[in-house]
Amino acid sequence: MMPSHFQVQDLVSQTSETAVYRALAKDGTPLALTRLRLAPDAAGRLRTAGVFDQALAKLQSLNHVSLRKVIDGGQDDEDGCPWVTSRWMDGKPLSEQKVAEKEIRMLGKQFHALLEDLGEQANAVDFHPDHILTVRTPDDHLHALFSIDYGCWFDDWAGRRPPGAGRSATAEARKLLEGLAVRQLQLPKREPKRNPIPFVEERSPALTSYEPPREFWIGRLMSWMGILISLGVIAWLTWQGTARMKEHPRKEIPVWKAR
Repeated sequence: MMPSHFQVQDLVSQTSETAVYRALAKDGTPLALTRLRLAPDAAGRLRTAGVFDQALAKLQSLNHVSLRKVIDGGQDDEDGCPWVTSRWMDGKPLSEQKVAEKEIRMLGKQFHALLEDLGEQANAVDFHPDHILTVRTPDDHLHALFSIDYGCWFDDWAGRRPPGAGRSATAEARKLLEGLAVRQLQLPKREPKRNPIPFVEERSPALTSYEPPREFWIGRLMSWMGILISLGVIAWLTWQGTARMKEHPRKEIPVWKAR
């Protein structure tokens, strides 16, 4: 059962693993309530003395301007599944936001600062564009607000693994930036087992991890050399023929007329 110190208003989104509700605290503060669905064995291990409390305390200690701050949390009395609350923020998911090229570069810097400050804990950040909240500041700057993947966080704590084990925040951030460039800048998508996005270095500085495709310059050079050599041979033969005609001028053949 959910605690009585806040009031659940409505369901905002739901997947097979999480359900997000809009709620109100007793003082009227709007909250985002996230309820998780874990496997029974993982939920049971979280009930082990101190495991859930340690996981929640560490989660609440994560503090960054680009990360949604966890306010409270607990476990359902019936199935032991965790829930957490954070402050409700009005914004738009990154997947629905139109992002300019310069804003992609700014988001890249924001990602880098987040990964640098959180260290290994950044591997538990949720980089799905549907779960990243974007807010525009009064001076029209785009700011992204991330959340921890709470299901991953508590499941790893239950399994005595480092949060985000087996994941790479750097790789996921790079993939996210690539997806933004492809979708928002309408660049051609990568095809499997082929060269990356063509000419991305020239058209989108946001993606700096790919080399521009190499042209087959050797083949082109050989073709041009063959053409030039052929033209040289033709010119030489023409010159030789002209010289011989000057040395041996053609004699006119007499024409016999009948009398």
